[in-house]
Amino acid sequence: MEITKHLLMNLSLLLVLLFFTQLIMERQVKEESRQKLQLVYFVIAIFTCYIFSVHVQDGVRFDLRQVPMILGSLYAGYSFLFAGLTILMRGLLGINDGFWISVVVFITLAFILKWMRPWFNRITINQRVGVSIILTVMSSFVLMQMVTVFNQPIRHPEAWISFILIPALTSGLISYSIETIKQSLIIRQRLAKADKIEAVSHLSAAISHEIRNPLTTVKGFLQLLSEQNYPDEKKKEFIHIAVQELDRAEEVINDYLTFARPAFEKIEDIDIEKELNHVLNVLNPLANLNGVEVKKKYTSGLTISGDRSKFQQAFINLIKNGLEAMPDGGALTVQTFRTGSVIHIIVRDTGIGMTNEQIARLGEPYYTTKGQQGTGLGMMVTFSILRVMKGRAEIKSQVDKGSTFHIRFNHLENIEE
Repeated sequence: MEITKHLLMNLSLLLVLLFFTQLIMERQVKEESRQKLQLVYFVIAIFTCYIFSVHVQDGVRFDLRQVPMILGSLYAGYSFLFAGLTILMRGLLGINDGFWISVVVFITLAFILKWMRPWFNRITINQRVGVSIILTVMSSFVLMQMVTVFNQPIRHPEAWISFILIPALTSGLISYSIETIKQSLIIRQRLAKADKIEAVSHLSAAISHEIRNPLTTVKGFLQLLSEQNYPDEKKKEFIHIAVQELDRAEEVINDYLTFARPAFEKIEDIDIEKELNHVLNVLNPLANLNGVEVKKKYTSGLTISGDRSKFQQAFINLIKNGLEAMPDGGALTVQTFRTGSVIHIIVRDTGIGMTNEQIARLGEPYYTTKGQQGTGLGMMVTFSILRVMKGRAEIKSQVDKGSTFHIRFNHLENIEE
């Protein structure tokens, strides 16, 4: 059973190596990197098989060297590279009859595999697995026959059974695993592409909806102005409303451009207390309209690097959402403090709150908790700006109790250009 034990050890090691290769491969984005990893796997597999080979008789050692050589040639190409490496490793074990048998068998096999590879890539998955098994069985049988002819007959039934069946089993398992990995990567790529298309679709719908409404209003007032002779005061009112609607459309476009291209035009030191006070002054009319009490809890002297206007835009969107979540009054707290190199900004409201599902979807294109009055672009822009400024947002909320946005900035980290 010594031969069987060593061959099963080969099988186990090849599968373990494949498992770790798959883990690394899944983190690679480029196809070229995945191909290089696959090549490295087969090289290491050949090396591993020789390390754990078993001595059968004078000049003859058994292992699963033919499996990575065959599969590597079929899946990765480079059949002569794998054949040369296999022969080289066998030469390190000694130049004898077994070495010359390996030279003849593996060079011949390299020519066959190079010729077969284009056809192999065109057949179905199940056929590829089957062909891999058949080629492995044939190569094992030929190696055994060559040993019988040029060395001496192998009379152990265990040797014949193990050296035919275990390589075939190993080839089938590895081939099937490789095909499964490839299909998994293809499915993930398709899902990622579908998600991107869906996101673009939702975003386009949101922008189209928000721009069409003000343009329709402007068109209507222009038609009124052209069809009837209104007093000057009424004309000024129509023009004022039309300009407001155009400003609203421009704001939507600016939000989209900020989300699509969040890179900062100017990097400068931002005085957090000063900028947050500016944001609160801008939104003070909305706070008064909703009867919201604004509380400030600042730690003085906190600064971060970034684009001042983008910082203001992000927190105008964030704080405005908090104020709008309290139409019947409440309290909005803006707090800042520092722990080590991390600067914290907390915005807390006592509004309608959100469910866990709403929190998870916050910032998605065309997703809003405001019904027909929102598009979700505001929070998309906010998260985009925070991401570029190396900010991390943690959101906690309870329905009818309010929401808390905890923003952390590491002021030692560089801003993305």
